[in-house]
Amino acid sequence: MKAFRNYTFAILAGFALLTACGSDGDSGPKTDYDRQAMLANYADNLIVPGYEAFKIESTELSTAIASFTANPTEATLANARKEYLDAYKVWQGVSVYGFGPADEQMLRTNLNSYPTSASKIESNISAVSYDLQAAANLDAKGFPAMDYLLYGKPTDGELIVLYTSGTNAAKRKKYLQDVANLVKQRAEATYSGWTTGNYAKTFKESAGTAVGSAVGNLVNEFNFEIDLTKRGKVGIPSGRLSANIARPETVEAYYSKNSLELLKRALIAEKASFMGVGLSGTNGPGLDDYLDHVNARYNNNLLSDAIEAQFDAAIAAINGVTVPLSQAVTSNPQAVSKLYEELQKLIVLTKTDMPSALGVAITYNDNDGD
Repeated sequence: MKAFRNYTFAILAGFALLTACGSDGDSGPKTDYDRQAMLANYADNLIVPGYEAFKIESTELSTAIASFTANPTEATLANARKEYLDAYKVWQGVSVYGFGPADEQMLRTNLNSYPTSASKIESNISAVSYDLQAAANLDAKGFPAMDYLLYGKPTDGELIVLYTSGTNAAKRKKYLQDVANLVKQRAEATYSGWTTGNYAKTFKESAGTAVGSAVGNLVNEFNFEIDLTKRGKVGIPSGRLSANIARPETVEAYYSKNSLELLKRALIAEKASFMGVGLSGTNGPGLDDYLDHVNARYNNNLLSDAIEAQFDAAIAAINGVTVPLSQAVTSNPQAVSKLYEELQKLIVLTKTDMPSALGVAITYNDNDGD
């Protein structure tokens, strides 16, 4: 099933226009707001530290996977799963910054195209060779593939057998390590692009709001991520896009049942991005401050306050889902529907009201009726 992946490809095709930060054009409101200070906060306190943390976590993941494949036991499996989840959660924090070096590495599609294809993974494992760089394997690598490879059996013992006495045990070990190493390589390349590649300097100096500017990229990518959160993490599994027929197998992290935790991490990260809150917890100049500076209003109150409150409402709605999302879409559809509705309200505020107030064009199209 490729509903989420096809959606991602369609948006990425239109979003290619936003990968450069070379335009200093300014189509936004005439204001003395210090956009360069805002961009410096994002680069120095959110994006670069975020990708550094992701690089570190991906290295620890690769090391843990190597330990497991060298000696498949319950202990090494538990540690591999821990590092997998730690890295996956950190990924949720940087996915919102998918422009520039991340776009060059195609991080989203290479690292988080779900649902994964178990049949393709098994076919690759059985094959003499495979190419994880090929577009045909987007649904057979990244975190979703590791989710299957680390959790794809009902018991730990059954899974360990696959890596010890299974028919393709040696090939399975190699495949898992190759998948983990690819995550590590892409994470390192993205971090390097922001640092030694000097993209951070380019980003901070592109203070206009036109298409291709840093602000334009930031606003578009922020909304792109919320769209994916609403549609991919909740809408498709809940059946909102399939005549209300639930599709539980399409949730993120289907095998490990970590969908809700990853969803919550994503929303918390998106809120922090909106408010300019860095990894240290320091609240610097962000999009919320920019909106306040231009006196953006919603129902006679500050638009920034409305967006912040809607983030909180969406996060609270996650807490209302008390079983794994793959189960909740059929056993508690009312709670999942409530969550989807809160996300829908959020995207209207951020994708319609906010860009209008800032004079930033939304240049991707999800055909989702927002």
